[in-house]
Order: sequence, then C-alpha cells, then structure tokens
Amino acid sequence: MRHVVFFILFINLSFSQQNDIFIVANEKYNSSDFVGSIEKYNELLIKGFHSPELYFNLGNAYYKLDSLANSIYYYEKALKLDPNDIDTLNNLAYTQNMLIDKIDVLPSNQLSNILINISNFLSINQWLSFGIISIYIFLILFIFYFLKRDSNSKKNYFTFSSILFCISIVFIVTGVTKFENQKSNTEAIIFDKKIDFRTEPNYRSDVQFNLHEGTKVKLKEELGDWVLVELSNGASGWVELNSIKKID
Repeated sequence: MRHVVFFILFINLSFSQQNDIFIVANEKYNSSDFVGSIEKYNELLIKGFHSPELYFNLGNAYYKLDSLANSIYYYEKALKLDPNDIDTLNNLAYTQNMLIDKIDVLPSNQLSNILINISNFLSINQWLSFGIISIYIFLILFIFYFLKRDSNSKKNYFTFSSILFCISIVFIVTGVTKFENQKSNTEAIIFDKKIDFRTEPNYRSDVQFNLHEGTKVKLKEELGDWVLVELSNGASGWVELNSIKKID
C-alpha cells in the first residue's frame, strides 16, 4: 500500500512541477521575456509534457520574436491536438498572411471536405476515447438485455445497445482513419530563409522554383539527405531534409 501512495504522490508532484514551470513561462512571456519563456516551455517538452496550450504559447512567443517558421510550426502542432481551437486557427491565419509565398490550394471534392471537417471536429485520441467509452456502455446495456425477462425491456436494451455499438464503430473507424491519413500525409514547415526546389535529389539538377521560410509542405518521399515535397497547389520538388521540420 505504501508503494501505491508513493506512486500517487510522485505523479501529483510531477504535475505540480510541470504546472509551476508553465506558470513561470507565462510570467516571463507577460513580462516580454520571450526568450526566457521559450526556454521554460521547451523545458516542459523535454520532460515529456505536451498540450495544445503549450504549443499555442510557444507559437505566440516565437511570433513576438519574428520567427515566423517556428511560430507557424507550433501553431500547427497545437492544431494536431485540438483541431478546432479558434485562437490557434486565428493566430495561424494571421501569421500565414505575413509569409512571402502565397500558395494556392487545389480545389477538392466537396464530399471529401465534409468528411475532413467531420474528422477535424475531434482529435485522434478523442475519437478513439469516445469509441472505447461507447463500447463499454454497449457491453453494459447488452448485459442488461440478457438479464431482463420483460420483452419490452429486452427490446429497448437491445435497441440502445445496437445503436451504441454502431456509434462506437464510427468513432473508432474515424479515429483510426484520421491516424492513418496523418501518418501517410506527413507535413512539414520550411525553416530555411530561402530554399530551392530541384528536379532531382542532388545539387546538379535544375532548380524549378524557390520558396521561403514558414511555408507548409507535404512529404512524399525521402532519399538520403533529400526529400520530395508537394505544395498545396500540386507543385513538387526535391529539397534538403535539414531545411524543413516535420509536424509530428
């Protein structure tokens, strides 16, 4: 029993320390010590603490230092955990308007947009969590269905359990599909001030065009120190791997 109490106290102490660091980081930010606040926020990342609030604050701090690439990077990280946060979406849009490059977006299928908007309503963990909770409730209702003798009660419990089962499947499939899509559609932010997009993964190949820091790209293929990336307008090219930073 002492080991259990010690473990619980250790966890509570750990969260308390993380909260203290977060408070100090916010205080430094509010006093315009943006470099100091970033150091404290990164201290939390090193300790393994991740949250949309932490990434959002990092994005704000880097924005104050005019580091657009870092700012956009951490706003994008925040949206991975909370896709519908209005403040993050607004700050990201405002920061993107300051970029040198303006990339058009290819028109997409309306049905695909609807499905994407639905999946973005919750994060991957939230979809899966609700799915698991729904399965537990389904099992409880199904047990009641077997225990009840009254035909009307059995019918009601069977109906409700069937509905919960279908809902749980939808939640879990949506979460898994979203995870697979993110896994196969890795995105990154350009961190070099200016980068050349080449026809092949070497410096001898022709330069197709160039872009600047802060632009988001989609990774298509990695080959040694080079990576083939695609823009939202469909254009693609090879760039040095160390010139971008993956949003994972």
